[in-house]
Amino acid sequence: MKTISNVVESIEKGISMILIVAITLVLFLNVIYRYFLNDPLYWPNEASIFMMAWLTFLGGSLGLKYKSQASITMLVGRLSGSAKRIVSIVTHILILLFIAYILYISYSWIFSLSSTKSSSMRIPMWIPYLSVPVGFTFAFIHLLNQLIEFIKGEEEGGESS
Repeated sequence: MKTISNVVESIEKGISMILIVAITLVLFLNVIYRYFLNDPLYWPNEASIFMMAWLTFLGGSLGLKYKSQASITMLVGRLSGSAKRIVSIVTHILILLFIAYILYISYSWIFSLSSTKSSSMRIPMWIPYLSVPVGFTFAFIHLLNQLIEFIKGEEEGGESS
């Protein structure tokens, strides 16, 4: 599972870098056309919003991989090592159940958008909306890997590595 999580991480990083460069170029192009050529483009705003949605969900998944999300550790910090481990395992199971539910809803949502198109670019809306289930699928993989490591005892519960 660790290998799959690492491959997913590489994919997320690569796509994120491409998206950041693409957003920068698209918005720069938009500024050039609007202010210097006096011929504004109609699609860059929508494209940048769609790319930002993808970045958000991929970045959220990477945040879970690196355990960089905000957390309140006041109570867990007072627990012993084995109690911390149990709390981490239970927490990960609850989060995985929640993500599984969100995945079920989001994939159902994607399949219902077959004929909807975006207003400016006229692309199928399932393309930008696919960012939700893809990001949550990647997050699920990272959290499942962390859960397996907690169960094996390879990592201390709740602490960043």
